[in-house]
Amino acid sequence: MYNALELKELTIKPKINDISLDVLREFYEIFLLPFIYTYKIIQSDGRKTIAVRFNTCNFCHLLGVETIAKRAVKYSELHNYRGEDGWNNVKNGVIDIKHLKTLNKKKFLSVKAKYVYFYLIPSLLEKPLAVNYDKSKVMPPTSIDCELLFYSEYDNAVIHLGLEQEEENEFYFPRTFFVEKLGKPKKNDIYIDNQEPIIVTKQNRIIMI
Repeated sequence: MYNALELKELTIKPKINDISLDVLREFYEIFLLPFIYTYKIIQSDGRKTIAVRFNTCNFCHLLGVETIAKRAVKYSELHNYRGEDGWNNVKNGVIDIKHLKTLNKKKFLSVKAKYVYFYLIPSLLEKPLAVNYDKSKVMPPTSIDCELLFYSEYDNAVIHLGLEQEEENEFYFPRTFFVEKLGKPKKNDIYIDNQEPIIVTKQNRIIMI
């Protein structure tokens, strides 16, 4: 079983049995939470600078924890699988991969790629490709929505990090994280096709005080 520091140094994706949900939480806490990332963006209507930061309340959402729990627990208990409550329940060991498989194994398997590719998010943030994302351009239709979509290809798959600007705030936050397997022969990535490409250059990674 890898720890968070070992996970950061991997050069090939881990097997699901070699990681735990709490290790992913610790990885997130060490390598993503403390930082603000700033990027210069060049797009068709001009240039701008954006700042991206992560938060604890989005961790479970990025890994589909609430999605797995839906229809498997009472609605009144869903708060335990999302936001700060979900974060704390992962940290204290109430929620782990075994528990999620017990709740809904089929749904867990459908999002398993998020778990094994999660360690690549810091690398993606260093040199992302990006598009202005419009979900109405995705075919077949999707519920995945965000404003900007960072992406990178790795090991015949594309990892995506969708960003949205916080309400009444200058920061962008990670709204979604997902993996699209390309297959052999390679298929097109439906989330990138037909979208407006933008040029993104990382400027800084600042430690939040």
